[in-house]
Amino acid sequence: MDKPSQTKIQLLHPDLRELAISTFSQAEAALTGRSKPRITATLRTFKEQQDLYNLGRTVVNPDGRSASKPMGNIVTNAKAGQSIHNYGLALDFVLVIDGKDTSWNMVKDYDKDGRSDWMEVVNVFKANGWEWGGDWVSFKDGPHLQHDYGYTWQQLQAKMIAGEQRNGYVILDRPPVVVPNPYRTTTALNFRTGPSVTSEKIKKIPVILKGEHVAEISRDGEWSLVSYEEIQGYVSNKYLSK
Repeated sequence: MDKPSQTKIQLLHPDLRELAISTFSQAEAALTGRSKPRITATLRTFKEQQDLYNLGRTVVNPDGRSASKPMGNIVTNAKAGQSIHNYGLALDFVLVIDGKDTSWNMVKDYDKDGRSDWMEVVNVFKANGWEWGGDWVSFKDGPHLQHDYGYTWQQLQAKMIAGEQRNGYVILDRPPVVVPNPYRTTTALNFRTGPSVTSEKIKKIPVILKGEHVAEISRDGEWSLVSYEEIQGYVSNKYLSK
């Protein structure tokens, strides 16, 4: 983990740091070529959030500015207090190429393994229970990953206003989410409805490709119940690797 990422990760909510470090280390190990992930943002103050919200609205954003769009691009739809970043439960990342150039390219396969480097990072985080902003419908946020412990921003904001905080962080009175064990497929695997070769394949995702990350929920002999793309099913665990 490079120094910028180390610095940012220490600003996450204390309850989330250990999971974040473990997950980020797995993501680094998944990329074997020219690119490595770097954390660019974690905790964001209410003022910083409002400043971002104003860009493209009441403050000119040089990014995207044109004659048809004099205010530039809008960066976020979240006002102060409305982002999970404001509570230290989210991070943004970027890819660093050859140790110097930054990239937000979500399709490039820098390590030539047949998978987008960006999505390799995302899938590692999702296998560890994180939510990806790229899955959102109304405002997709490709660099954004969050682990909100089941809270909405409204609930977190209410706790902050009520003074339920310690050292600047909201007190999370829910137990940490138990994250299933993350594994990587070593070959393409049939994704089945039951723990048997005679069980039907899951219609939406009949096959999980080689190199994908899954979260093991339970294990029974040679079969594992796993979660993949928010769908649960069974795979042969002979072809799963840490």
